[in-house]
Amino acid sequence: MRHGINLSKTLASSMADVSDPNSESVHLSDSSCSTKTFLGGGEFGSGEQAIDGAGQLSLRHVLPTSRFFAGNNIQFSSVADAAATASEGDLVVYRIGEMDPSKVVAQAMARGAAGILTEQVLPCPLPQCIVADIDSAMAHVTAATMDHPDRKLLTIGVLGSAGKTTTSLLISNLFRSCGLRSAYLTDLGESDGIVQTTSTDTVQSGAPLVEWISTAADSRCKAAIIEINDDDARHGHYDAIEFDLIVVTGPASCKGDFGPSSLQCILERLSNDGVVISSADDTQSMDTIRDSQARSVTYGVRKHADLSAKIIEQSGGMTTLMVTYQNTTALMETSLCGSAMAANHAAAILTGLLIAQPLEEILEKVSQLRVIPGRGQRLGEFGQATVVLDAGGSPERVSDCLRTQKSMKAGGRLWCVLAIDGDDSPETLAQYGNLMERFADNPVVTSTSSSKPKFLSGSHAILDGVEKCAAFRLVADRKRAIEWTISEARPEDTIVVITSERQNTAHQQRVDLNQITKWIENARAELTAERPTLKVVG
Repeated sequence: MRHGINLSKTLASSMADVSDPNSESVHLSDSSCSTKTFLGGGEFGSGEQAIDGAGQLSLRHVLPTSRFFAGNNIQFSSVADAAATASEGDLVVYRIGEMDPSKVVAQAMARGAAGILTEQVLPCPLPQCIVADIDSAMAHVTAATMDHPDRKLLTIGVLGSAGKTTTSLLISNLFRSCGLRSAYLTDLGESDGIVQTTSTDTVQSGAPLVEWISTAADSRCKAAIIEINDDDARHGHYDAIEFDLIVVTGPASCKGDFGPSSLQCILERLSNDGVVISSADDTQSMDTIRDSQARSVTYGVRKHADLSAKIIEQSGGMTTLMVTYQNTTALMETSLCGSAMAANHAAAILTGLLIAQPLEEILEKVSQLRVIPGRGQRLGEFGQATVVLDAGGSPERVSDCLRTQKSMKAGGRLWCVLAIDGDDSPETLAQYGNLMERFADNPVVTSTSSSKPKFLSGSHAILDGVEKCAAFRLVADRKRAIEWTISEARPEDTIVVITSERQNTAHQQRVDLNQITKWIENARAELTAERPTLKVVG
């Protein structure tokens, strides 16, 4: 246990209300902190209020570190979409390089704007608020205008170098199975608690994230699970919201080229009553969390932790885990295989314990999530080699995928078809080559349509990490590479296809995965098609 957290008393002391469809609140509390209520009111905070008696917002209160020009504050009723459509009393936002400053000033003055939010002083008698980053400032302003929606529900951030999407979806599925409506935001898709979508945009942060949380609260969600981007965390794009629970998956980034790491930044956004769930196997993350003095509980696959998950058996595309918490041990079976997936399950299970769910019921509900697109996704067919689709994205993820599939192959060969990502460095590509040579019996290097111009240089970089280059087959066209591999593989073989599509939007990832799936189905159909027979005459 860390910092006196007693899971037997759990942070969610009132999850009995979850089973009641008329329930309006979820409580996050323990014996050492006051109760925080979600979707039952929500508090803005103590001290000076941002909204005055006339219903106007005080920009000095919302942005206390900003500088003001031609006035010492701006009282505004709302934020104008544009200076040309501003109403009297609105706040106008000026973005450098995107707007004509003279037009913005003229329109703001003509329409009676309360003031201008900008990064530079404009030649204008209207009050101006000068900020260092307009996007960061707008996130705070949006949070204030929407009455801080993150304080109206349980806000969970999932951070780490691997496993964020899987853990987020496991937690969301668990909450939904418990009768707790939840929203999730991942790079594979999102849901506001009612509608599931695959966005054509990147994962939101800043003001759009605040608006998304507000939509989730309006949808009567009691929890929002947010996948955190490392770069966005370091650049302060989550500074306008507070997290009640931070889940650290995989080795978190604890060091940066300059300034604090993403984990250090996101720990600063942990609420006073918040808790961190982290891996006991990741000593660097544990040291960072300990230095922050945040309350934490741990899960582990290899080391001793508050909750441990051990792989008992792994074969045939199924894994049996032995989960131990305090004096209780139970077994669960899942089709999400590998040690990294076991850690993701452990993090989700620990989240379930924090909302006062029995361990046995948690295991049953977590195991209901059988397939995650592009995350060790198995495509099996009788009499054909098994194909596994994985998005890859880093040497750590590729290593875990190949290691897992090699341990489960039933006497056959392991094929690996890896698509080069044009953004990968030569060092990263060399690591891929080393991993393919180490784990795969038949490595195949190919490319995506966008990375094809860099295929030759990328292939050379991969071969730099290889001892026996002759064992590698280079096929620039990914469709032909997959078709050739399926035609050459035996039924007992396993083919791992690393798509390298993690940088794409959720919609594009799903489109690409569907396209690859069709290629595989067509290649298999050609193999099983009845061959014409020759009639002997004469």
